[in-house]
Amino acid sequence: MSATVEDRSRLVLAALGHAGLGDRETVVLVGSCARGVTNSRSDIDILVLCDDRNRIRLKRPGDIHLQQDSRSRFLKRLKEGDDYPAWALRFGIPIHDPGGWWAEQAASEAATPHWPDWRAKLEHARKRTRMASGLLEVEDSDAASEEFLFAASHIARATLLRAGVFPLSRPELPSQLKAVDPNLARLLELLMTGDTDAVNLREGESLVMHRIKELSDEPR
Repeated sequence: MSATVEDRSRLVLAALGHAGLGDRETVVLVGSCARGVTNSRSDIDILVLCDDRNRIRLKRPGDIHLQQDSRSRFLKRLKEGDDYPAWALRFGIPIHDPGGWWAEQAASEAATPHWPDWRAKLEHARKRTRMASGLLEVEDSDAASEEFLFAASHIARATLLRAGVFPLSRPELPSQLKAVDPNLARLLELLMTGDTDAVNLREGESLVMHRIKELSDEPR
């Protein structure tokens, strides 16, 4: 780990300790911070995994985006084709790994990788698009832009997985997409800057809805 990641990890662990973290939980730095490609919209994304018999209540500390799960459910999601656990095992950086559980799972994933089900991303994209469209109707462009960013990110990941490319962190998706879907790549870049208005959000809405339909119509 770089000095920056090590420093950040110490701060995260200290914050989680104050929020109620025990010694037995696995803590992993995920997302763009783990990849070292943060931008102005990036959070510090942390995954906390615990035993089924040792569920804990953690308050979200500061600007940390916290996701909690049990170890058994995390592995179940992996087997069911969820891209989040597959990504975390490939690229996540463990910052607290009691007993080496995470290291063991990451080694197993590297030896026999799971390929996520790209179709699973479509319903997430539909939901976010419906929310974004409703926000556009009431002229809340800022909130609509945020929802379209989520929708476009889901479609981007589905598109890449379908093309046999494992998606990286969100800031890296436009570069990955340029050879596969340049129009979607441009939309993601625009949404990530936050410099959008009602006109280009409507254009983005049309593109995302079209991509959802295209992928939904694909034969199984």
